[in-house]
Amino acid sequence: MLKIEQRAPSAITPYEKNPRDNDAAVDAVAESITRLGFRQPIVVDEAGVIVCGHTRWKAARNSD
Repeated sequence: MLKIEQRAPSAITPYEKNPRDNDAAVDAVAESITRLGFRQPIVVDEAGVIVCGHTRWKAARNSD
């Protein structure tokens, strides 16, 4: 079942084995979020672990 809710970035846990390293994009994504808002959600599992959206999560943490 799909459930949409707002959570603080501090309430979300990154997936430890995330293979992507997008740290160079975090500032640009943070600026985009500031200007346009979240256009694509961070997807988490039942435990609050990120399935998709690590770069958006890092960008959001910069302003958490």
